[in-house]
Amino acid sequence: MDENTRIVFFVTIAVIVAFFLNVIRVLRSKQKGYVDFLENEIFKLKEKVLEQQKIIKAEEKSAHSALSLQQTKKIETLEAELQRQKERVVDAKLIAQEANRVKSEFLLNIRHEIRTPMNSIIVFAELLLQEKSPKKVYNYAKNIYKASKKLLEMIDDIIELSRVENGTFTLEEKAVDLKALIHKIIRSQKEKADKKGLEIIVDIESVFPDALMLDEKKVENICQNLIENAVKFTEKGFVRIQLLVNKKDIVTNSVDISLVVEDSGEGIDEEMQGKIFEIFENSGEKGKERGMGLGLSINRKIAKQMQGDIVLESKKGKGSCFIFTIKSVEIALTNTLSASFHEEMVDFSLLNTDKGSIVVIDEDSESREIIKSAFAQSALKIFLFDNPRGAIELLKKERVEAVFIDIDILTSDDNAVAKMLKSITVAPVVTLTQKRIKDFNLQKSGLQIAGHLKKPLLKSELFKIALQILNNVSEEEQKNFFIVEKEEDFKGVQKSQAEKFFKESSRRLESLYEEANRTNDLQTIESFAKELLMISKECNIEHFRVFAESLLTKVDLFEIDSINSMMQEYKQKISLLKDSVV
Repeated sequence: MDENTRIVFFVTIAVIVAFFLNVIRVLRSKQKGYVDFLENEIFKLKEKVLEQQKIIKAEEKSAHSALSLQQTKKIETLEAELQRQKERVVDAKLIAQEANRVKSEFLLNIRHEIRTPMNSIIVFAELLLQEKSPKKVYNYAKNIYKASKKLLEMIDDIIELSRVENGTFTLEEKAVDLKALIHKIIRSQKEKADKKGLEIIVDIESVFPDALMLDEKKVENICQNLIENAVKFTEKGFVRIQLLVNKKDIVTNSVDISLVVEDSGEGIDEEMQGKIFEIFENSGEKGKERGMGLGLSINRKIAKQMQGDIVLESKKGKGSCFIFTIKSVEIALTNTLSASFHEEMVDFSLLNTDKGSIVVIDEDSESREIIKSAFAQSALKIFLFDNPRGAIELLKKERVEAVFIDIDILTSDDNAVAKMLKSITVAPVVTLTQKRIKDFNLQKSGLQIAGHLKKPLLKSELFKIALQILNNVSEEEQKNFFIVEKEEDFKGVQKSQAEKFFKESSRRLESLYEEANRTNDLQTIESFAKELLMISKECNIEHFRVFAESLLTKVDLFEIDSINSMMQEYKQKISLLKDSVV
């Protein structure tokens, strides 16, 4: 290749390279412009997005504010309505209370207004019944008398229902012998049952307490209604009455109890069972009313006020069973005026002492001496203290079988003594008290409470507690350790004599006996003994005649201890007489 050709070749190559470089530069320039354009577009889009987001946020905020305002207005409206409703409720309550007050006043007034003429009607009806009138007139008078008594009972029921519903209902608790009360009701129904050939079966648990803190009148009305209805609506077969202890709490000195009244009557239809406790409802057939309409309704309301209830179990054609339960009924502590066993019937030498010891802590010197003299027959070592300090020092050093302590000392200073005893001894604790156990909170003491004794102390009750703690004897087995009288003392008494005695004693003796127990007044006790003597002669019951004469002698000689023992013994003799003729 010559020189010229070479030069042309290189120039051509240079032009081509320059061209391509120019093309690349142009492309790069265009690309940068396009990228810049795209970046600018992206930036614009971002601005638009941000602007839209701001718009959206602003709209959301505005919408939220509007919604919040709307919700706030709704809440304010509801609150205002709620306040208006509250004011209406208050007004309604005031109106209801005023209506109840007016109703109660009206019922009380009309009761008085109705009673006055009704009593006159009843009195004149009774006078007519005593006259030798023609049979038709006699029947008229009899119907007037029955209807008048029924009307008065209805008025009393309405008053009672009103008191329960308006909150003026009150319970007047006192020591009640429920076992004796049931026997009294059964005796009142015996004649009706005998006419129908009904067998009345009584089953009372042996561990059922002698006395419970109850409103006697209200409990009697409930029991009377249930037993009376069972006899009334049972044409053949039996009526079974049971008194049961469902649960016992020694610490609170209370029991859950049940009265079960079962009959072999026609039973009650299932659809009627839910209505039988409603006001003015009944499940009677052929014109018969079951429970008087008001009776069972009031009974159940009162039962619930006493932490109880009345329930019905029944199947058509298979009889009925009414169960009256009361929970947490306080056991009335026995004292020298109401014990079933007196001090001459116990023997403390029967205790398994193993030369152990007991501690007594009581400021009352009489209580300390009674316990000391009672256990003198045993091999127990007795430590007596009038304050807890010395007792605590002894208990730190010596193991004892039991601690008898005044309940006020035990629970003083926020249970300080109880807490100290718990930390130094595991011995069972027996409280000594003149007050009701429900007035004290012994559950939080954490002590092993074995029982409670009422002051003034009775050796027989002390003996029962000792049997439980030292001999591990149950309540059912305790009676085997008492020297009891025999039923043979009343073996010659006829059923008619006993029934007459119970009837007369219920009418003439019960109130005197209760007053004598409550007051311990010698004149009242003397009046009781004289009345008992008269009834014993009328009924020809020799054992009670001798007993009454002996009691009068003790009163005349002013032998207080013997009088107290005999007043206790009377109750036991009544039970023995009942058992001897059943």
